Amino acid sequence: MNRVNLFLIGVNKAGTSWLYYLLDHHPDVFMADAKELYYFGDEGPEEERPETLASYHRHFPFNEEYRYFGDATVMYYKSPATADEIQAYNPDAKLFAIVRDPIQRLLSQFQYNKQLGLIDEATSVAEALPDREYLLRTSHYEETLPAYAERFGPDQFKVVSLEAGQADPEAFWTDLLDFLDLPKAPRPKTEDQPENPTGSAPFRAVYRATVRPLRRHFPQVYRWLLGSTVARQAKLALLRLLGTARAKTEALSPEMEARLQEEFAPTYAYLRDLGFKVYDNS
Repeated sequence: MNRVNLFLIGVNKAGTSWLYYLLDHHPDVFMADAKELYYFGDEGPEEERPETLASYHRHFPFNEEYRYFGDATVMYYKSPATADEIQAYNPDAKLFAIVRDPIQRLLSQFQYNKQLGLIDEATSVAEALPDREYLLRTSHYEETLPAYAERFGPDQFKVVSLEAGQADPEAFWTDLLDFLDLPKAPRPKTEDQPENPTGSAPFRAVYRATVRPLRRHFPQVYRWLLGSTVARQAKLALLRLLGTARAKTEALSPEMEARLQEEFAPTYAYLRDLGFKVYDNS
């Protein structure tokens, strides 16, 4: 085997790091050492994208006996052209997309953008949305994921739900293994918490002062930190000290709640068609 044959295509802030962690801990799966390689499509920072197929493949030990070699890049879901590129690269690949309640995903991305310094801490959701259409568009799964379903079909492309995984982690894990036709293995112990949680306001301030400049000016060092166990433990310790953001605690006015429910009515319908429980007002 000399091709990546497993892709986690998104959606960002819907549980991709958690799904990456689960897949990476199966003994027959090797997920790329760096999450978010950005090789396919035109999303993501240029300085972090492998320039050639050979440099992309250097992230995967094809000489070792894994059933799957996986690339988790949460921007792949955005474009039918990216779906075409992946299909041309490996028409037999299997792909996952993970989704969550569209309003909760929007709020999580909104808070994460504060952590990145893209949105001021004092800005409300209502103030942010007019100039940041992407917060809405990213939650419209019905506009992006069908391109992958059309190209790969139900035997190769599967949409999973964060809420379903949280409600019944064992069934969720079994479903992943069945789709990949992998032997049973113990579910990795994650305490069913996000693997890449957005921090509280104090944590976000520390992130903006330290990690954000490092990523901007020293991207290779930043990538090394992403794979560092020590760095991950330090981050989790700081999160325990300063707290994480909670999307459900973000105050929405009744008018904004109603507006978002109306905005995502087609998204909720799409999720219901996939068999997921949704909690809209319909």
